Amino acid sequence: MYNHIVVPLDGSHNSKLALSEALKLVKQFNAELTIVNVADDKRLIYTVTGTGIANTGGYYKELNDRATAILEEGKKIAEDAGITAKTEVLHGSPKQVIGVEYPGTHDVDLIVMGKSGTDAIDRLLVGSTTAAVVRNALTNVLVIAEPTNG
Repeated sequence: MYNHIVVPLDGSHNSKLALSEALKLVKQFNAELTIVNVADDKRLIYTVTGTGIANTGGYYKELNDRATAILEEGKKIAEDAGITAKTEVLHGSPKQVIGVEYPGTHDVDLIVMGKSGTDAIDRLLVGSTTAAVVRNALTNVLVIAEPTNG
């Protein structure tokens, strides 16, 4: 049923819950697992110089370093569960990249993601990444909610 499952990780507790659920599905369907992190380039800080716009230094590297660290943690979780996962740092708007761009070019059958992630300010201003992915995704999306006691 599912051959290629993608889990976007942002370092949040909910994204780790999504990874945990995806690991179960990967085992059940003998699917390929790709864990992605989207380095949100639209937030790069720029200054205007005499010759145009230039990166104020370091932020792009920090963005990639954070993405790599999150993916390494996710890959270790998968390996501890006996699953080999591919990891990729992607660039752009997470809402577009997760739901449309990546699935459109990588034959994704299912996106498994947390109900909410780390970006509370963006969620308040323009809506959650999860909601946007659900609305616009080119493939099925499984949204994992925090378990409730009771």
